[in-house]
Amino acid sequence: MSEERKSTPVHVNHQVTWSGFYKKSLHERQTQLKLVFPHVFTSSTPSSVVSSVYVTPDTSPCNSPISVDFSTKTNDQNIHPHSIVNNDNAVKCLINKLEAFSNKKSFPINGLDENIADNMIENCIGTIGLPVGLALNFIINGKPIIIPMAIEEPSVIAGVSGSAKTISAYNGFKATTTERNTIVAQVCLLDISQENMNFAVDKILHHKSEIIATANKYCDNMVKRGGGVYDINVRRIPRKANRNRKHYQINLNNFTEWLVVHITIDVCNAMGANCASTVAEGVAPFLAELTGGRIGLRIVSNLNVERMSKASFRIPLHMLAYKSLSGKEVAARIIEAYEWAEVDPYRATTHNKGIMNGIDAVALATGQDWRAIEAAAHAWACNGVRTDNDNFQSSNSYGSLTTYWIEKDEQLATAGKTDDECLMFCGELELPITVGTAGGVLKTNQVYTYNLAIMGNPNAQELAMSMVCIGLAQNFAALRALATEGIQRGHMSLHAKNVAIAAGCPTNAVTSVAQKMIEKGKITLSSAKNFIEIYMNEQVDIHKNLLSNSFKIEDKLEKVCDNLSTLSSQVQCNIN
Repeated sequence: MSEERKSTPVHVNHQVTWSGFYKKSLHERQTQLKLVFPHVFTSSTPSSVVSSVYVTPDTSPCNSPISVDFSTKTNDQNIHPHSIVNNDNAVKCLINKLEAFSNKKSFPINGLDENIADNMIENCIGTIGLPVGLALNFIINGKPIIIPMAIEEPSVIAGVSGSAKTISAYNGFKATTTERNTIVAQVCLLDISQENMNFAVDKILHHKSEIIATANKYCDNMVKRGGGVYDINVRRIPRKANRNRKHYQINLNNFTEWLVVHITIDVCNAMGANCASTVAEGVAPFLAELTGGRIGLRIVSNLNVERMSKASFRIPLHMLAYKSLSGKEVAARIIEAYEWAEVDPYRATTHNKGIMNGIDAVALATGQDWRAIEAAAHAWACNGVRTDNDNFQSSNSYGSLTTYWIEKDEQLATAGKTDDECLMFCGELELPITVGTAGGVLKTNQVYTYNLAIMGNPNAQELAMSMVCIGLAQNFAALRALATEGIQRGHMSLHAKNVAIAAGCPTNAVTSVAQKMIEKGKITLSSAKNFIEIYMNEQVDIHKNLLSNSFKIEDKLEKVCDNLSTLSSQVQCNIN
């Protein structure tokens, strides 16, 4: 899983496509997406296969690319000489033309249809919407990618896009994942006495091939796609007394260990939870017959340490410089923040929550089980799980999911660079992350299909790698902000619009009211209401002036009409 590191920076130019994207209106952003991803948005449903992340001159509408294919080159010469990215008038012209068509049909990334929602859950009463935005500037394993995120919290998308811009200005993110997409089903066998425990374990291992064959009968479709059950493991877990002192023992079983069978399944591009639970329930009677045990719980495990994904980056220290702080000073502060999170669970909880801000947002946007991803991540944050995968016993030490360090680049040192020039700031995030790009609810909501198409229709491994890169970028952005000027200044500035909306601000005045609160340094509900009142009074005055001017114009028009009538009468008299 290791990758060779290169010290030569990669100069990227794909950012020009998305330059100023955040300044555009919502409708302008939607129109640009249609231009950049014509295969996704020019038909009623998105194409299941997108040949390139970006449009090329041959595939772009009107043969005028708003972007360039960066699959083979990443230097400035790769920009097409006639590309409209350097011609604002041409861009506006294309957008205006496309808007004329797009106004006839709503943008497809919108809320879930209530009739569909009513068939998805019980007692449905409606749906709830979340904003969907784009994380920009990401280069993962040399490939530029746009990543949709669904989140209501401001500053998260801005944070990941900003940190990704810094990282992608050098070598971008390196990401790896396991070769197979696996999931684990658990079957717990009870009432096996201590003297029979070794016999039961040996029996299972001796009949391993038979168990696999039996289990595969319950995931026949997965087997046909090249997956299915391929391994069986047995775990013995010491039983502990109920921690509630009031507990009254009602059963007389005397077993002292839980015998747990792990069934490992290759689920191809699916998330695989339903498949795992089906297999567990199906094979449990055979396991009970072999061991003489009683069938306990049969269920998927959401902690899958055989399905790991890792993201990392490496940038020169000088790229961390911020205002009056040198890159070395910023790096030292980030390392301090990380080391604090490693030893203090109060800090680590917030530290890791920031990581999941990014990962959960991608999971929501792409139809993944974010609750399972979140649970596995926090379990992995316990050092006992990371250091002893056989027992999975927490050591009550909850720490940082990310790792940061500073290392010396030996290639640069050999080339005669100074010590400061050779120092590299490194970050890494590794998680057990279980996602799928086939099956499940992905077909019930068209938004998932469109968002995955924007990403280039990744397979499950590629999606997992994108998500850990997002998590690492979000954590790096947060630590960099905390280590320099704090997060409240930037966060509250972005939060100002939410405050304005909560105060009842008209949609067309949100930006104006938010800007006034930022300028005054008072981003509060009461401040927003005051500015809204001022805005409404200004609008009343404007309308009064308009009304007054209209009356004046009407008076002048009446006089002109009277004069024309008099003149007409005089002309008629002269004619007669």
